[in-house]
Amino acid sequence: MKFSIVSIAALLISIGLISSLTISFAQNSRSQNMTSQILNYQTLILPRSVRNFVILIPNEAHESPLLPKEQRLINQPYVPQHLFAPPNINIAWFSGDVGHTRKITLEDQNSETIFDSSIKFNSISPTIAFNNSGTFSYYEEDANSEDPNFVLNGTITINDPQTQSNNNNTSLQPTHEIMSTLMVPTKDIKEYSELLDDNKVDILGQESFIDLRETGSGGANQTLLVLGSNGQIDDTISVFKKITASLPYS
Repeated sequence: MKFSIVSIAALLISIGLISSLTISFAQNSRSQNMTSQILNYQTLILPRSVRNFVILIPNEAHESPLLPKEQRLINQPYVPQHLFAPPNINIAWFSGDVGHTRKITLEDQNSETIFDSSIKFNSISPTIAFNNSGTFSYYEEDANSEDPNFVLNGTITINDPQTQSNNNNTSLQPTHEIMSTLMVPTKDIKEYSELLDDNKVDILGQESFIDLRETGSGGANQTLLVLGSNGQIDDTISVFKKITASLPYS
């Protein structure tokens, strides 16, 4: 796998920020919530209680930021692009990239491929168990014909980040075993919030933002959600499928 200089720089910056992010998240959880971590740093640090996490492949994830006209909605090809998780966690990818089949190639610290999966729109990949500490890279090459050098890329770091802080803030200890992310239009947030609530999926954090392709005024038009549940992962994904199939860009 070959990353561009920009991608490598972004990765180094993200890894370099992990200690300060952990402290920031622990000490400022009310003002610096999980969605802000993702939007500002493309990074999320999971609590130790989580046993399953679903990474979102957002709509237009395959669009290169180097093209003359911005086509992306959010500033990362995977949400979150860099995940820090506890050991003994299962991770999968859910594709919200309309009309495209995405591919995940996961490599270990020795650059050996340990997982390879194609994911159709509005479906989930098989889950993969991460039991040992380390940083794993995943990517997709040749995703954009207009920019052949563009590579979708992300990282998963398995450790126990909360041991780096002695903060006892109970907000860092949610009881949800499943966590995930989802992006929906801000104007429809009430409708989707009710659907999630009816299906016992909790909104743990949310933040609205102006999508990257928006050039006019009008305020935030997309909302990023961090979600948690304790049901079966198939039940949670079935709710995602209902929402994603109804989004205006699907």
